[in-house]
Amino acid sequence: MSEFALGFSVAALTKGVLITILITLGASLVAIVFGLVVGLLRVSPRRPVRWFGVAYIEFFRGTSMLVQLYWWFFVLPIFGITMSPWTVAIVGVGMNVSGYGAELVRAAIQGVERGQYEASIALNFPRLTMMRRIILPQAIRAMLPAWGNLLIELLKGTSLIFFITITELTTAAKLAADATGNYLLFFAIALFGYYFIARLMITPLVRWLERRLGRAYSREALA
Repeated sequence: MSEFALGFSVAALTKGVLITILITLGASLVAIVFGLVVGLLRVSPRRPVRWFGVAYIEFFRGTSMLVQLYWWFFVLPIFGITMSPWTVAIVGVGMNVSGYGAELVRAAIQGVERGQYEASIALNFPRLTMMRRIILPQAIRAMLPAWGNLLIELLKGTSLIFFITITELTTAAKLAADATGNYLLFFAIALFGYYFIARLMITPLVRWLERRLGRAYSREALA
């Protein structure tokens, strides 16, 4: 392995890891915001609003993430809508995952004990107040573990952004392997790279949120 090839490989991998982390963070924010909003639309008492939520979920869950990225990047410019590869990666991956996240939100909200709804109605809480103060805090605690798994899937899905010209971790590993001929080493680095990003970034965050929300709920219960 030449010194030049080694230097190129290290630089490519470092850049690929950083890009993967940044895209994951941005797309996760998009997925969480859209997933929460659409999940709330999905349980709205208004039928047209519910139908919009259902259509959104079915579209983004039922079609390929890669084809969606192609549409964002290659097809929308035909209609005069042009976005940078980074914008497409963050918005495209995030909105795809938000379709799955919205169903987690819907299931968690509907899984809250019926008595909580009845007590809120008896206390004459407006629906918005009931959702914000009573239902959502319990639903969020219930959905956090599933959201952790979903964000790990999002991380792995970032490997598809190569097709819209962004060199992320998997592509960087391929370039390094091509430059050095050592496919075993660099694809092993890529393989475990995703594991360590998930293990060191996503899993600790979700567990911290679980502990924090658990303590907050316990204090409210004792108050």
